[in-house]
Amino acid sequence: MAQETPSVLIRRALTQKCPVCGRGAVFASHFRMNRTCPKCNVVFWADPGESLGAMYLDYAVATAVFIVLWAVLSWTTSLSDLAQWIIISVVTVASVLACYPITRSAWTVLVYISGGIERPRLKIVRGGRT
Repeated sequence: MAQETPSVLIRRALTQKCPVCGRGAVFASHFRMNRTCPKCNVVFWADPGESLGAMYLDYAVATAVFIVLWAVLSWTTSLSDLAQWIIISVVTVASVLACYPITRSAWTVLVYISGGIERPRLKIVRGGRT
């Protein structure tokens, strides 16, 4: 269970850092998520179905961008419906692609808060080395 304050967890999601240690990167590149934290070795998503929740966040981003852009274009321009549709579609897809790492990081934080990500157990090795 998460022991950090909500502001710390939000900052970790926005900066795409590990929700457990706050030091390791969640992503290796824009579209490639690390399976484990490079610093604390915690597994981010143990089950394959956990990515479904991040898709809901992507859907929320797309819906919000679509509605706001549709309202702005409808009320402030005299573009044809086809032109508005093309602009809205391109901007909505681009926003989902741009927000991909943030939505995945946010979902990883939510999985951590719900107890789906556990802190790694310490290895005890005889001789005092860990």
